[in-house]
Amino acid sequence: METDVIVLDSNDHGESDVILTLFARHEGRVRAIAKGGRKSLRRFVNKLEPFSFLHVVCRRKSPGALAFLAEAELHSAFFNIRNDLELYTVASVIQEFLLIAIKDEQPDERIFRLSLWSLHHLDQQHTPRAVLALFLIRFFEYLGYRPDLEHCGGCRRAVTATAQCHFHPEWGALVCTHCRSAVTVTTPLSPGAVKVLRVAQHLPLERLDRLRLSGPMLQEALTMLHQYGRNLFQRDIVSWRQLRRTPRPVAKPAASDDSARLQRNPAPTGALTIKEEHI
Repeated sequence: METDVIVLDSNDHGESDVILTLFARHEGRVRAIAKGGRKSLRRFVNKLEPFSFLHVVCRRKSPGALAFLAEAELHSAFFNIRNDLELYTVASVIQEFLLIAIKDEQPDERIFRLSLWSLHHLDQQHTPRAVLALFLIRFFEYLGYRPDLEHCGGCRRAVTATAQCHFHPEWGALVCTHCRSAVTVTTPLSPGAVKVLRVAQHLPLERLDRLRLSGPMLQEALTMLHQYGRNLFQRDIVSWRQLRRTPRPVAKPAASDDSARLQRNPAPTGALTIKEEHI
C-alpha cells in the first residue's frame, strides 16, 4: 500500500515502536505500526506526530490487519498547529470527529480533501474557530447528514432568513414559526449566521476560505454544529470541553449581515506548506 495519509493518532508501543491511526486517501482508516519509530533518527524523525501529512509505504498480510509502516515521506508537519494552543485544540476537535466517523477500508476522497484543507488553513493561522465551523458544515454533508438550512424539519415549509431562526438538532433542520411551539430544544441562529452557512454548503472547497464568519455569528454556528454532532453520533465530543476553556483572541467587529462576505483571503507570501494539488 502506497498512499497519502494524515496521522490522526500516535501511541507508544513497547520500548521503541509506535502505533499509528492513519486517515489514508485511498484506504480510509488504517492502523499501522512503526517499528523502532521512537528511536528512529532517519526514517521517522518528526513524521509520526498527530496531524502530520505523509506519503507512506505500508505492508500488511490481509485487509484490516495491522499494517507495517516501511517508509514515510513528510509532505507537511503543520508545525504552527503544534505550537499554538488554540490551533491545536481546534485541530483536536477535527481529529475527534474524524476518529468517530471514518471507517476501516472505506476511503472518502471528499472528507480527506476537506481534512487537509482544514489543517492547511489552521496552519496558516486563519481564524481557527471559523475553520472548524466550515469544516463541520461540509463534514456532516459528506457523511450524508447535511443540515437543512432551507426548510422546516417539521412541516417542510421553506424558511426565509429574515428574522431570528431556530435549528432543531434531532431534525437536522430549521424550525419555522408555526412548528416552534411543538419543540422544546432548539438552537437560535441569527439571519446572518444562516446566510453564511447556506453559502458555505454551496461554495467549492477551494473558495471556502473566502467566507468571513466571526463574532456572535461564529459562536451561534459552532453551538449549532456542536449540538448537531452530539445528537448525530449520540456521544459527547470530549475535545470540545477543552475548546471552551481555551482563550480566544480579541475578535474584530463583525461585518453587518447585508455586507459582502466573500472577500478574498490571500495567503501570506511564502506561507504555503503543502502543494495545492494535494488538496
